[in-house]
Amino acid sequence: MSRKPPLIEAVQLDWPPLISSARLPGWMRLRDLLLTLAAWGVLFYLMSDTLRLAHDYLRPPAFQFSSLEPPNWRELWGRLRPFFLFVAPLLLWLLVWALLRGRVMRATAPVAQPAPLALAAHAAGFGLAEATVAPWQEARCLVVHFDAAGHISHGEAKRLD
Repeated sequence: MSRKPPLIEAVQLDWPPLISSARLPGWMRLRDLLLTLAAWGVLFYLMSDTLRLAHDYLRPPAFQFSSLEPPNWRELWGRLRPFFLFVAPLLLWLLVWALLRGRVMRATAPVAQPAPLALAAHAAGFGLAEATVAPWQEARCLVVHFDAAGHISHGEAKRLD
């Protein structure tokens, strides 16, 4: 004997629950602004030496370091070398895999699609009249309502604004 779960009273909600800027609480706007400014601040702090070097190199006299010393390229390469030695094989593997996989995907014949389902058969599958289902085919967004038994009661086309 199967027992059906108790019916929950339906609450009318917009779906999907989009948070538009009009309904966004003020504290969320402030939080997002502060987090964005903090992220930019950390980025500028981490890049401060590089930005100072670029500014000194590009200001008159152009393409010369006038107040700062040029970077020590050997020391910089020594610090970055382990990273490049780790990343280079991964990059090479990714490129080879993409080339081989792309060739396999292009060589694979596309799967034949079945013939489209007739409108009458489609409507009969849902237990609806053909005239009811016909306008639904043109809708870009369709909200389908179900009754307590789980059958489609009606559908309404929504505008996408």
